[in-house]
Amino acid sequence: RRAATGRGWDAWEPEPVESEAASSRGRRRPVEDELGHLINIYGSKELFINEYRNMLAERLLSKVGYDVTREMHTLELLKIRFGEASLHKCEVMLKDVLDSKRINGNVKAPPAPGTPAARDTASTNILQDSPLDATIVSALFWPPFANEAPDFKLPAEMKNMIDAYSKRYHHLKAPRQLMWRPTLGMVEVEVMRGELELQLSVSTMEAAVLSHFQRKDRWGQDELAAEMGINRATLRRKAVVWINQGLLVEEKNEGDGSSYRLTTGDDSRAAFGAAAADDEGGGGGAVASAEDQAAAGMKVYEQYVIGMLTNFPSLPPDRIHNMLKMFVQDPPYDRSLEQLEAFLGQLVAEDKLALEGNQYSKR
Repeated sequence: RRAATGRGWDAWEPEPVESEAASSRGRRRPVEDELGHLINIYGSKELFINEYRNMLAERLLSKVGYDVTREMHTLELLKIRFGEASLHKCEVMLKDVLDSKRINGNVKAPPAPGTPAARDTASTNILQDSPLDATIVSALFWPPFANEAPDFKLPAEMKNMIDAYSKRYHHLKAPRQLMWRPTLGMVEVEVMRGELELQLSVSTMEAAVLSHFQRKDRWGQDELAAEMGINRATLRRKAVVWINQGLLVEEKNEGDGSSYRLTTGDDSRAAFGAAAADDEGGGGGAVASAEDQAAAGMKVYEQYVIGMLTNFPSLPPDRIHNMLKMFVQDPPYDRSLEQLEAFLGQLVAEDKLALEGNQYSKR
């Protein structure tokens, strides 16, 4: 036995030296393993698919044009892994975009003579030169949309294009009518002012901010916010892109508030740093955040919670949780205790409940 061991030691040769890239190729994990790791991160297949659907919706709604070739390829690969049933809603979303391309062409095509659409010459003239392309979605299959500015008012030029598009769509698809989401979508903007030339894609609200400066060179912050139907914080976030591009300047007024004006040749872009920092305030996503969606899903249980605390002076969260599971059947209560505690905390913040120690009571 010792002799055999000795001969093995004498015959030993070191392994050949490989480059790091070559060795890593041999250790590369398969795609299915990568998906498995992602599912483990999210906690379940359902959560992973829901997050993918949110990301897909965000991508589709921020896209200029109707090319979804890449998204369809990705979806087909995921269907192999998760099955068609799990990704049916994502498939409908992509079909909506492809159908929108066909409908958009029909809406902008010259109407047939003698039809109601042919008699509406004003809409025909607007649509002939309109750059507006609409994405028509099946709302039941898409994630909840963000509602950053529910009272947002489009400038007259954009509103006229939308109204003409709606009329023509109604002529083609009667009795269906379009319900617009003006805060969603993208606008390709070309700006020429003095020596400054810009081409960029911005949100509809950001484009609306700049369009108002075609009417006059200076707007008070409160004045412009009222004109657009948004609050001052939202206006400030949307104006930042034009401050950073050197088109607008924000100036403090003598009283409370500020105003915006178009830049002149004497202005510098010194405000860029402050504006960029302000832009980190976020907001403006097309799809509601996971927290907002969860809060909206819990809202249906608010009356049950208020009813319980009307009959009981106070209750701990685990008791409320058990009672909801026992009595709520439509829709069935299927939330975790952590989700309920977050929702109860939101009701406390809204001054609907009071919290003392571990006991919740009605205000």
